[in-house]
Amino acid sequence: MMEEQDLAVQATGRSKSRTERKRMPRWVVLVLFLAVWIGIGYGGYTLAKTYIGGIQQQLDDIARTNETEIAQMQEKLTALKSAMDEQKTQAATLQDKLGTVEKELTAVKEEMSLAGDSLSSTAETKKALSNRITDLSKQLTELRKLVQRLEEAARVY
Repeated sequence: MMEEQDLAVQATGRSKSRTERKRMPRWVVLVLFLAVWIGIGYGGYTLAKTYIGGIQQQLDDIARTNETEIAQMQEKLTALKSAMDEQKTQAATLQDKLGTVEKELTAVKEEMSLAGDSLSSTAETKKALSNRITDLSKQLTELRKLVQRLEEAARVY
């Protein structure tokens, strides 16, 4: 029987020591619980701050890149506008030259029609006038080609 009591005491002693070990004061548990949550909160805050800082840095880099690219595009646009204006002035001068050549050509044709019979008698004069007409015709076709090229170039811009 004694053994049973010893076993019972030992069993109760063990059970008491286990319960005593398991039980901590309530304030200790609350402090540990609070410390764990404060640690988790601080870690989350630090992680979010680092993440947002990285994103802000990326946004700043993108903004700087955009500013430089916009400046380059504005420079290119200004250069294109000036080139287009230059092309327009060249086209206008070529149009004037073309008008002058056309006037000269019509004047030569009128002179030929008025002088019709007198020209047929002199072969040299006829050759000279026909050479002049062919030269003027060639210049006219070249000027037309140049005007077309300039107009195409102006349309591209």
